Amino acid sequence: MVEAGVSRLPVVVIHGALRSQAGLWPIVWFLRRQGFDARAFGYATRRERLAQHGERLEGFIAGWLKGQVPGLGILTHSMGGLVARAYLARPGAQAQSRRQRVVMLAPPNQGAALAARMRGFRPFHWLYGAAAEELQPERAAGLGAPPASAELLILAGGRHGSEVGYSRRIPGNNDGLVGVAETALPGVTPEFVGGVHSTLQWRPTVLRRAAEFLAG
Repeated sequence: MVEAGVSRLPVVVIHGALRSQAGLWPIVWFLRRQGFDARAFGYATRRERLAQHGERLEGFIAGWLKGQVPGLGILTHSMGGLVARAYLARPGAQAQSRRQRVVMLAPPNQGAALAARMRGFRPFHWLYGAAAEELQPERAAGLGAPPASAELLILAGGRHGSEVGYSRRIPGNNDGLVGVAETALPGVTPEFVGGVHSTLQWRPTVLRRAAEFLAG
């Protein structure tokens, strides 16, 4: 918990593909109980590109913080991690906070092998819309590394004690949608927490680990 009298760290929470702000409210509630000034950011996963999501996130934060703050927390699930990276790559992000603490839950930081396998499958494109292309490995690679001002914690799901994950279509251990290896970034080794992709963001133990890191 944040001590009384200490300025609350602003934390923006970002959902994944095909999700919405509604699914973030349990997380926002949890973080607020821990003393953070948490708010949910929603974006149109099926209609817009990562660059547009990053721009909208910058606008959302500008309307919230009203100027530069010493620190900003970011908690993401799945594709939300790519949205955070698109935001952090924008020059305006550095003008909004001097440092950032970022927790990514099961992020496809290297793109998703499953998305690459289904690239030519029309129902996949119909369901995911623009996100079907944004989740491709080459798109994720184009985002570049997060800035030096950002400290990152990556939490990865998957099967405990196994080299094979929940989906045999994804190489190595995985959470059913994203491989453990796909979550990594240069210089940032994922911390394995296990479990399936869809519910990782609501698990109390995962959220407590995220809050611990955000608190610094």
